[in-house]
Amino acid sequence: MDERVPRPKVVPLRQDAAFFFERGVQFLNRQDLPRALQSFRRAVECEPANAVNHCNLAGVLSELGDFEESNQILQNVLNDIAPDMSECYFYMANNYANLGEYELAEEHVVKYLEVDPTGEFAGDADEMLDVLIHEFGGGEILRASRRRQMENSKSKDRPRSLLEEGKFHEAAFLLEQELGKDPLAIAPRNNLALAKYYLGHIDEAMEYTRQVLEIEPNNIHALCNLAVFTRYRGKELEEYKQLVGLLKKVHPLQFDHGFKLATTLGILGEHKAAYQIFLQLVEFGDRHDPTLYFALAAACVNMNRLKQGKQWLLEVQALDPDSGIAEHFMQEIDRSIANKSPIFLSYSYQLPFHIRAQGPAASESPSRFTKAGAWMRDPGVRSSLYFALIHGPRPTKREALQAFAILRDEETIHVLKEFVKDHRQSEDLIWNAVFVLQLLPVSGPIQVWVKDQLVQFRLPLRDERLFMWNSTLAAIYHTVKAQLTVQEPELVDLAFEVWLRFLQTSYSEPPKIVKRAVWAAALEYVVRRTAGRTEPQAVLAKSYEVSIKALANAAHAIMLSQ
Repeated sequence: MDERVPRPKVVPLRQDAAFFFERGVQFLNRQDLPRALQSFRRAVECEPANAVNHCNLAGVLSELGDFEESNQILQNVLNDIAPDMSECYFYMANNYANLGEYELAEEHVVKYLEVDPTGEFAGDADEMLDVLIHEFGGGEILRASRRRQMENSKSKDRPRSLLEEGKFHEAAFLLEQELGKDPLAIAPRNNLALAKYYLGHIDEAMEYTRQVLEIEPNNIHALCNLAVFTRYRGKELEEYKQLVGLLKKVHPLQFDHGFKLATTLGILGEHKAAYQIFLQLVEFGDRHDPTLYFALAAACVNMNRLKQGKQWLLEVQALDPDSGIAEHFMQEIDRSIANKSPIFLSYSYQLPFHIRAQGPAASESPSRFTKAGAWMRDPGVRSSLYFALIHGPRPTKREALQAFAILRDEETIHVLKEFVKDHRQSEDLIWNAVFVLQLLPVSGPIQVWVKDQLVQFRLPLRDERLFMWNSTLAAIYHTVKAQLTVQEPELVDLAFEVWLRFLQTSYSEPPKIVKRAVWAAALEYVVRRTAGRTEPQAVLAKSYEVSIKALANAAHAIMLSQ
């Protein structure tokens, strides 16, 4: 019988990273640092991509006094394995302090606090920084860090400030730069959507908002913005109805979200829902803000609860007695009650435009923007102008262009340069915008959509199409040009210059022209006089069959512009 010797059972020894980690911890607990070091080195060899193993190894090296190798390992973690492992900066700061490299220690502890100001070691980092500054004469790195933080804060706040100032194009440019640095950033994308909306680029605004919702489907600001943008497309759209229904079901936990949501609902005409949220913000918050109480007043007034609205305005008056806002709207409510007339309050905490402008009872219509004034700094007015220019009917577009001629700032130039490239606009309006650009401090090449293609022109420009925006004014020039071409062709160029200067001077308030012949006679008279070939007014009046007095008055107006 073949007797076989039984084989012993072999139990495999587990020697993976976890095994060596556990052994390393055991040796540390026994204060056996050399063997702990050996175990953690083996753990790193088993799992070289595990940043925690590297940090443990660096920690043991630090305990053994090998601060330089410890920092090499920590720097490698930050460079190649886990760049977001902020605690490495704190560990390195400790190592540098032990090496007597106090400036490097301060640099790394400041870096840790910059990257993770509420991190696990934030308290210890603050204490270390205090020691480094007061005992070793540091502080310059901290001061430099704070300057950077302030600059970064200003840089991030700049686009928002530009939005509030109505400089939407400039804000959009800065926000696009921010997104280039951080493509997943939410706040810049929401603000960029608003900038595009204010500029009249509805499709782009909606696209940016949808991108936010792809990243954060429940982002309150994006949902609110999308509802406003969709409303522009039409209240009857199913998407708009669904968005409003969704917003009315939202229960925001943060004050800012609640205020944004309530304001949006108010803008959308959902005043009852807006009122309930504003009321909750008052009841469950500790903010005594006149803006919030004014929003409650607006919601009440817009629901025709006028007396209740007036009560909220009394709260506003108590909190902000110097603005005059509460007094103005209480008087408006009293007038509405006395006259039994309807009243509507905007949710924007400010006086009406014509009161802020401190002028006569002016309309916000662009046709009344003939002089510089407070309206130039009003973002609401600017936004209306952009909408009018892009989406308004032809007469409104022309009125908007008149207003842009007065604004004369970089924002205006950007908007007009985009407008003259827009193939959707009529040729006469495009040339009207070119005319306005030539009024502004603009020189050099611009691209203009002409005859189904983009053509490059250089400003200042000599081109009769600059008169296309007004057929009457163009006809006057062409009448005189025809006369001079036959009689004295060398004066044609001068006629163009004289007429262009007159129209540029009078663009915001063009003359009332009852009879073209009067102005044609006056233009020819001024051209001849400028060239030293004075023709008696009576002769030109007879030639054009107009009165001498009418000719003289028109000629005087033209000469004032030269």
